[in-house]
Amino acid sequence: MLARNDKGKQAREYFIQIERDWNSPEKVMGRALKIADRTIQNQKLVIAQQSQQLSELQPKATYYDLILQNDSLLSVTQIAKDYGMSAKKLNRLLEEEKVQYKQSGQWFLYQKYADKGYTSSKTTVLDADRSVMHTYWTQQGRLFIYSLLKSKGYLPLIEQMG
Repeated sequence: MLARNDKGKQAREYFIQIERDWNSPEKVMGRALKIADRTIQNQKLVIAQQSQQLSELQPKATYYDLILQNDSLLSVTQIAKDYGMSAKKLNRLLEEEKVQYKQSGQWFLYQKYADKGYTSSKTTVLDADRSVMHTYWTQQGRLFIYSLLKSKGYLPLIEQMG
């Protein structure tokens, strides 16, 4: 291209023309529109992925909201019904996971979980000489059960409906 002959001039003119074409307003605008279009498509994809994540998380958020609104104690039967299972099955699962054990007809948490505030005991008076203790779950305990069961593939019915 540095040659001062006709071939050098032709090469220079060729590259100058290519540069002019590349930098022409139409070409620059075309490239800018392509970049903008790709950016918009990428943003649409991100928004679609975020929408999907939100819809997947909505049942969990609803479940947490329902739980956290209530500060009462729950029987194992009430929690089991959230999962469409019996109290016996839920107690058995919790026993298999070494969360609780049964002694003298009452369920107790293993020491690892005993001080977490997951359960509370209530005494029911049968007559003047007899009473029985029952274990009830707190909302915090219910959330613990939720996390444990979810890690084992069990979902509450409200999340299965999605």
